[in-house]
Amino acid sequence: MPSFAYIARDQEGSVQTGHLDAVTEDEVVSVLQHRGLLVTSIARKHAAQGEAKPLVRRVMARRMHVRVTTEDQVLLCQQLATLVGAGVPLLRSLEVVSAQVESQKLLLALEDVRRDVAGGHTLRDALTKHPKIFSNLWVNLVETGEASGHLAQSLQQLSRHLESAQHLQNEAKTAMTYPAFLGVAAIAVMGVFVYWLIPKFAEMFASMEGMELPLITRIVIGISDAARRYVVVVIGGAAAMIYLVRRYLATDSGQWMRDRVLLHLPLFKSLFTYLQLAEFSRGLATLLESGVPLLSSLEILGNSSTNKVYGQAINNIKDYVKEGKTMAQPMEETGLFPPMTVQMVQVGEEVGELSKMTGRMAAYYEERVSTFIARMTRLFEPIAIVFMGVVVLFIVLSIFMPLFQLSSGGVLSSHH
Repeated sequence: MPSFAYIARDQEGSVQTGHLDAVTEDEVVSVLQHRGLLVTSIARKHAAQGEAKPLVRRVMARRMHVRVTTEDQVLLCQQLATLVGAGVPLLRSLEVVSAQVESQKLLLALEDVRRDVAGGHTLRDALTKHPKIFSNLWVNLVETGEASGHLAQSLQQLSRHLESAQHLQNEAKTAMTYPAFLGVAAIAVMGVFVYWLIPKFAEMFASMEGMELPLITRIVIGISDAARRYVVVVIGGAAAMIYLVRRYLATDSGQWMRDRVLLHLPLFKSLFTYLQLAEFSRGLATLLESGVPLLSSLEILGNSSTNKVYGQAINNIKDYVKEGKTMAQPMEETGLFPPMTVQMVQVGEEVGELSKMTGRMAAYYEERVSTFIARMTRLFEPIAIVFMGVVVLFIVLSIFMPLFQLSSGGVLSSHH
């Protein structure tokens, strides 16, 4: 009969290890659960040394990307919640999800987590060793789930939160992609005119001795000549500017500047405000529903906010709450939260339903994001058409005005 090595925890959280002879892993789980133990790891004794090799072969057989995306985390959370909820031991669940991830960094982190759990550490402690992958939200929800014995439910709540975050990220990317595409198309059209069409007409006009070109034509030809003559300087300068801006945005002061600008950017400031309000509301609702205390929830959201301006405001709110005050008053004083949001938080605090109120706020602002993007998409198309029409009209007039002048001169000469 096979022998299985197990790691489990009793009701007080103490680690219990040992060996059992059984036909299957399910039989071992049944016996240990009957003893009142929570199983975290089961492995056949003779297979323990080589258990990682099949995983390595499976990893090498498929393509993987390097970064850890939100989609990677959503899939990991969903799969882990399903397996743990079905009664699969935690260590076995980690092995299964490790064999299916598509991110190299996530795979390496999960292998470290699996080894730590196999060594008797809690999942929460194992996750804290990888803060760049598993945020404070991850860690606190897992800790709450382990402490309450409802890890699967906590993972499901985390999965829903990550799905909402991914949806908001995709909405924001969509909002910025369309204007960027139109801008690139406009630059491409202008490039064709400046580097190919205008020089041909400039040569033709130069061959006409004694002809005085209109001012608009001289301006366009001058721009075209300068762009062609200094193309290397223009491209090099643009590349250097992009590099310096990216370096600056990587600094703390650069991130503050970026986040302030986004919240005051014409046309887009409402979008970025809605995104931050949705992020705050959804995160707070998820944490409170999972049993995380309000102060800890605010600290997590303040430190993990994607906008430093809102992160600082949330930390200020946390300081007020720590002094025994309600959330509504400091939220209003920041000037970053609309009156409706402040009122809903105040009502939620008064009736003891803050998690439900913030959940409704999150749904409202997520809907506002979708509505804003749909409206902006419809608005940008005519704006882009008008802009392109004005540019093309300006260039076409600069080309055809000398031709009209030449034609008029030709007609007058023949009549004379």
